[in-house]
Amino acid sequence: MGTYGDMCQKQCSTCKANCDRISGQCIGECPTGKFGTYCEEMCDQLCSNGCTKSNGVCNSCDDKKYGDYCNKTCSPQCQSACDQQSGSCECISGWTGTTCNEALTADEFPVTAVGAGVGGLLFVVVALLIVVFVVIRKRHKDSKSASSVLYHKSAFDQDESKGYTNLGGITEAAIEDPDEEPQIEKPEECVYYNNLSVAKDTPVSDLLNIITTKQAKENEGFLKEFKSLPYGERFPCEVSKSAENMPKNRFKTTFPYDHSRVVLESSKEFNSDYINANYIENMDGKREFIASQGPRVNTVVDHWRMIWQEHINYIVMLTNLIEGPKVKCHQYWPEVGKEMDVDPFSLTLLEEKVYAYFVVRKMVVRKKKVTGSRTVVQFHYTHWPDHGTPDPLNLVDFLRQFRHKIKPSHQPILIHCSAGIGRTGTFIALDVLSRYGKVKGKVNIIEYVKAMRKDRMTMIQNVDQYVFLYHALYEFFRRSGQFVRKDDFLSEFANLNKAETKKQLSDEFNELTSLKPKYEAKDYKSGKKHQKLNASKSVLPVEKYLVYLTSHIAGRDTYYNAINVSSFTQAEELISAQFPVAGAAIDLVRLLIDEDCSFLVCLNPMSEVKELKDWVNDNIKTIKLDPYEITKHAQTEQSPDIRKTSLKIKGKEDDILGVEILECISWSSSHTVPADKSILINFIKQFCLDRRSHPDGRVAVLSKDGAVGCGVFCAVYNAVQQIQQDAEVDMFTIVRQLQVRRPEMISTMEEYELCYDAVHQFLASDSVYANT
Repeated sequence: MGTYGDMCQKQCSTCKANCDRISGQCIGECPTGKFGTYCEEMCDQLCSNGCTKSNGVCNSCDDKKYGDYCNKTCSPQCQSACDQQSGSCECISGWTGTTCNEALTADEFPVTAVGAGVGGLLFVVVALLIVVFVVIRKRHKDSKSASSVLYHKSAFDQDESKGYTNLGGITEAAIEDPDEEPQIEKPEECVYYNNLSVAKDTPVSDLLNIITTKQAKENEGFLKEFKSLPYGERFPCEVSKSAENMPKNRFKTTFPYDHSRVVLESSKEFNSDYINANYIENMDGKREFIASQGPRVNTVVDHWRMIWQEHINYIVMLTNLIEGPKVKCHQYWPEVGKEMDVDPFSLTLLEEKVYAYFVVRKMVVRKKKVTGSRTVVQFHYTHWPDHGTPDPLNLVDFLRQFRHKIKPSHQPILIHCSAGIGRTGTFIALDVLSRYGKVKGKVNIIEYVKAMRKDRMTMIQNVDQYVFLYHALYEFFRRSGQFVRKDDFLSEFANLNKAETKKQLSDEFNELTSLKPKYEAKDYKSGKKHQKLNASKSVLPVEKYLVYLTSHIAGRDTYYNAINVSSFTQAEELISAQFPVAGAAIDLVRLLIDEDCSFLVCLNPMSEVKELKDWVNDNIKTIKLDPYEITKHAQTEQSPDIRKTSLKIKGKEDDILGVEILECISWSSSHTVPADKSILINFIKQFCLDRRSHPDGRVAVLSKDGAVGCGVFCAVYNAVQQIQQDAEVDMFTIVRQLQVRRPEMISTMEEYELCYDAVHQFLASDSVYANT
């Protein structure tokens, strides 16, 4: 009771009773005042008796309120309380209509009202004026107080196109999220902005030293610097706080400044000019960006009005639609090939390319009664964690891809997350400062953050994001790699023995070696603890990327020398692992089952490995590793170099996992690279064909120590994916990202040259891939 998860290690949320053991969703009703799948959302404060679990609709309202969320006020002309659904009521004298909002004309007054005389009529008029005055004054007062804001909630249409999203049947609500709402700083802890002089520029070459200095004593320098920034609401936000605009704000304390807000054009169709968005200037004072909150259900049309009005060609989205139990943004685009009507706009998604850490969507937008159409491209970064910051190298690569793919434009670029201040501010600062630093050789981080906060409140909203910005800029300026078009790759790397080419690759390899992360002993904690389970004492898994075994077997630990590796198009698609040491074959079985690996790629013959040779022995059909049973179903030799074996593994609860083994039988584990380089090409081609027919599940890639062989395979596979996706390749960045995960990967010049040679042969060969 009260827990869920595979190992019952997670606590149920604020459920009234128990929760589902798999998903953690609350079973039964929520405690009074809460609603939602996880009972973590607060009912509106005007609900007098809690609200409905599924959608937050109030169970009952106070006498003077009505509506699903008690967010509407009964008419002042009601004789008594109004109906809590419709707002209808019995009217006072002189008024009519369902909600008593229509004044009677002289001809319509009842005879008794006329007979009451002029004095009675004057009394009614004066009373009404007093009531109207009080209501207006109260509304004005409420608009000044963020804590008194009411929020509208509406359910997602269950038939709505979902596309590449993580949407489920969840109701959108304006939830206060501590990671999105600016925190109120204690005045005594802040260093006031007005008392500071302008900070000096920082040479990009000094960034590492500055980071080292500022992060000493638990980030003391960063904390002091961050608290010196102007925080919270510094300029008027009157328009955003008006009664009609408050429901359009996603959060209770995040508003656009009046002086820099995006003003929408009014029309007969739309009389509101409001959207929660601000223009943001770059280092030259040009309004290069628009920072916006993520659209809500009731602001999607305003979102597209802004895109059309500002002639926006590119959007950067930095949040998922749902993170944890919280709705972060409403989906404002359709599925591929389908139309979405956002009156007066019609949207069609032409293309959706999925990468490991982001998605690129190309849309066509049309406006009714307007000739022609426009193309809008959205770059959606999908791996910014719900709490914390992303991997600096991954976000830098996303920024490089974004800048590489877009065309120069004089129109603003739309950047948004959920609130449009934290992630949005961090990305804009990274983009602006990286480009400026590349040209000028220096940056001024604190002054640019101050400049952003003049345009929109609390851009970069917490110290973690501020520290992350420093680290991301450091990664950017270390080396950015280069994109080589497919045709250029074929011509430039046709002869690797050419002196000029050999020097280029040698320089790149030396630079990669200098950029390898210098991990400390604590980063290899698990590997050092289980030295007997490592094939090599010098190749240990980095703790941050270690794959833990979750299935429980008596006498076995959770450790296996294996790390998570991303492919170019899928995050964590691959697992780089060593062959099992003596007595540890059962741990490899656990790895395959725990991580749902449908493929096992062996870069060396399994017959060389004592623990695995029975797996590929055609005379042995069944292998028992209590409580598991491995059954061999088929085995074929595709060529003298490649063998395929199909296995089925029966688990502890009679679950069956099908595993396809693809084995390179001519690459001995005693050699760093295969004797014939074409072996690797044919092997990866076969894997790509097999993977295309079996796209589900993860891929475990095995070699003697989990580094030699694994690194080359992963690098070439990623390069092939990049060429197929974008018709270009950046081998330097691919290898750099692999070495961050396991520094021993591609540790020789021979391996690095093999990566280039393999990709070149791949492209030059007469296969379906050459023209993909």
